[in-house]
Amino acid sequence: MNRRGKYLLRNLGILTVSNFASKILSVLLVPLYTSVLSTTEYGRYDIVVSTVSLLYPVLTVNMADAVMRFTMEKNEVSNASPALIGIKYMISSICIFGFGLWAGRLCGLFPGMAGLEMYVFLYYLSYVLNQYFIQLAKGLERVPDMGVAGCLSTAVMLGSNLLFLLVWKRGLTGFFLAGILSHSAAAVYLLARLTTYFGRQRRIQRKNRNLERQMLSYGGPLIFTTLSWWVNSTADKYTVTFLCGVAANGILAMAYKIPGMMNTLQNIFIQAWQISGISEYGKKDTDGFYRTTFIWLNAIMCLACAILIFAVRPVAALLFTGEFYEAWKYTPLLLVTSVLNASAGFMGPMLSARKATKILAASGIWGAVVNVVMNVVLVLLIGIQGAAAATLMSSFMIFEVRRKAAGQFLGRETGRAVFVSWGLLTVQGLMSILQWPMSLQLVLMIIQGVLYGNTCFRNVKAEHVNIEKTVKTKERSDIDEHQDRNSKSDSGGWYIETRSGHRMAA
Repeated sequence: MNRRGKYLLRNLGILTVSNFASKILSVLLVPLYTSVLSTTEYGRYDIVVSTVSLLYPVLTVNMADAVMRFTMEKNEVSNASPALIGIKYMISSICIFGFGLWAGRLCGLFPGMAGLEMYVFLYYLSYVLNQYFIQLAKGLERVPDMGVAGCLSTAVMLGSNLLFLLVWKRGLTGFFLAGILSHSAAAVYLLARLTTYFGRQRRIQRKNRNLERQMLSYGGPLIFTTLSWWVNSTADKYTVTFLCGVAANGILAMAYKIPGMMNTLQNIFIQAWQISGISEYGKKDTDGFYRTTFIWLNAIMCLACAILIFAVRPVAALLFTGEFYEAWKYTPLLLVTSVLNASAGFMGPMLSARKATKILAASGIWGAVVNVVMNVVLVLLIGIQGAAAATLMSSFMIFEVRRKAAGQFLGRETGRAVFVSWGLLTVQGLMSILQWPMSLQLVLMIIQGVLYGNTCFRNVKAEHVNIEKTVKTKERSDIDEHQDRNSKSDSGGWYIETRSGHRMAA
């Protein structure tokens, strides 16, 4: 394995340890949530979290992402400038959010948040600071610090949930406090680790106004990208709430818990891939590195998706209690959506490396339009299942726009294999929803494994040939360099060799 592959796997390993435990914990705690909270309470919490996720990129102009991208340009800008500019925008967003929440309370605009305003504000505050410090640490390539922060956040989340929900019986407010403390713990730890970094930086000078404009130009279009992911994962919840009721949204929100394990794999990889994808941009055989990584990412995601679809009912029986159990019906299509989201997310850092954020914005707009329109149509026709189908269609649209913009790094044959694998997963998901015999799903999984495994094998073989060519090229270069050194005269002059074998002074 080459250097860049090892670097990616190292970062991936660290982030997996810190993040996967947190996501697995959130799934394992589902029985606790369903036994303590009603569907309406869980629906209220989910709407608040979704709203925070919506407002965060808008109010901060995605400046945290710009901090990560520009901090990595160590040879072009001072590391201090992106970090300090980012802080200004984080504080401004917190003030705007707080004022809006206060004004909304006075006008009675948010009845669903009545009595929860302080918890909502603290959740936004902790969320913003956590996101900022994570992106800054990523830009500085402080991956071990990110790993420790993730583990700390997990431990605090576990302890807080047990205390607030089981011991002190705080219900919904306790659920909010657990999330607030979890985000805050990670943010405080990263701040402590980066204190010396900030201490070494000089204050922003007048010349950094140009850098701020560049960061705004980068982060502004990303609002549409972030909003598209929000629309893709949460607009269906608003539609279901409006058309089917809050309780139905609680069931849909629970249906996302099993795909959440898939999203964990995706998010962990994307965090590591952001660093490698941007740092390796423009280097030798970049397309080959991108293609190989994409093929293996899709293989892992497809395998995990197929297994979870096959086992969705037994897993749901273990995790969901009472009226929440019916959420399993909406899980299969959401699992396939996670695979498409991983592929679209993979191309994000590739386009970010080129600072092509307008293309990312275009993909987000197309995805959002498809999601909103199809949500309304399909939810009216087939209920909650329509929301899952609309989300799948939106994710495919986002991927297609990005794939065409990213160029031909995949190749026609590999692209065809990817689409076939997704088609088979969708068919398997429908089989599960319709409760067809599980033996048919097994046959489909074997067919997919053979077809896509052949693609992986050919790619490994091609990569091996490419490595051999690189080694031979380097060896020839070393031989030529050695011959050039030997062609020097004792006095330091240069000679050339004639056809007859004699040397002449050059």
